[in-house]
Amino acid sequence: MTNANNYGFLPENNPYKNSEALQKAVDYGGTVQVTVPGIYRLSEQIEIGDNTTLVFGEGVILQREASVTGINANAFINKGALKGEYNRNIEIVGLHLECNGIESNDFGVNSRIAGLRAQVAMIYVENLKIDGFECHGLLEKDYAIQVSAFKNIILNDLYITGNKDGVHLGWGDGFVISNGRFRTFDDPIALNAFDYATSNTHIGWIENGIIENCIDLDDNSTTGFFCRILGGAWCKWHKGMQVQHSDTVSVNGRTYRVLMNPKDGQLYTSDTPPCHEKGIAEYDGINWVAVRDTEELDCGCRNIVIQNCRLQKKRDIGIALSLNYDTYARSYYPGCVCVPQGGITLENIFVENDIDILLHSNYPTENITLKNIDFKKSKLCFDTVSNAEGIIYPEVEICAENVVLNEDTVQSNPKHPIKIHFVK
Repeated sequence: MTNANNYGFLPENNPYKNSEALQKAVDYGGTVQVTVPGIYRLSEQIEIGDNTTLVFGEGVILQREASVTGINANAFINKGALKGEYNRNIEIVGLHLECNGIESNDFGVNSRIAGLRAQVAMIYVENLKIDGFECHGLLEKDYAIQVSAFKNIILNDLYITGNKDGVHLGWGDGFVISNGRFRTFDDPIALNAFDYATSNTHIGWIENGIIENCIDLDDNSTTGFFCRILGGAWCKWHKGMQVQHSDTVSVNGRTYRVLMNPKDGQLYTSDTPPCHEKGIAEYDGINWVAVRDTEELDCGCRNIVIQNCRLQKKRDIGIALSLNYDTYARSYYPGCVCVPQGGITLENIFVENDIDILLHSNYPTENITLKNIDFKKSKLCFDTVSNAEGIIYPEVEICAENVVLNEDTVQSNPKHPIKIHFVK
């Protein structure tokens, strides 16, 4: 067992010295403790390797400061993230992090990994546990926790406040998000199998997850959803295709994404297939990000349970199964096939404020289970994306058990039909 205080990680030391000391202690692996209470200033990114448990004692608060390099990266990241190599068996316990006006400016075409934007970022990780985590003061760009390319993660006992997403997941299999309190302007929880090229490091199916005992705390203003569930579909690259920011293609068993300026809505003609193995490269004046080695042409979320959650904030939409189609991202490339998302269960969801639509879907969806929910004045809405031609919406099978619906609750576009089975 290692005590980081013995390496010079102390409240009275300057941010750079503290960063060096904590990194040195973490490099030993095993269990690393911080036992001396106080506010610790931290200026540089801490990289965590395999088989490492980092435990912060009671009264320990970490406060971010500007990096001496001028490039503020993530506060914490796993060592293999930038190399595309998996780290295993990482645990962070009792981390109380104050953003203090600092967020990642490692962003855009010069970023280390396109879409990497969080205070705690774990990319390529297996058997991750974050327990007893507080993060306050999120600004407009950084998520509190971002995890992608993951297998088996547990995020428990969370308290997150600020302007951006609380927990933001990308491609992965097996997760639990439990006992979370969120007061975030944007989404408390985002299951973004597909997202903007500047918001996700990977795209791919998010499967087999549980969100439980979480609270969307009331606040004066908000955007987004309590939980956003995003899917997408793309095609194989072909000469002369028109692409825009965040468009995705498959070439020779590898997936690439366009990284341009989303605000101008410009379409670009691609005559040269991207072929680089990692990072960002330019072809025909188009920046392409190498994302994954895969033949898949779709992504989404399936086998997800959201249970025992309290929605205390006024929102237009509580939970959304979304398809993006704007200048920031077309999660459906024209002519592609959207594989339906499904296996979504909502159980014991408590509506405690004015939420116009509790569950909204404009993405092809196969089956949803609703249990023990009083919709009150909220609606159940299934819609389509009007400007995305050619999307096929199958009939949604909804199994409802002990669900209270009023006569105006269910709204469905004829092109997105539903069938509700009530279980007594």
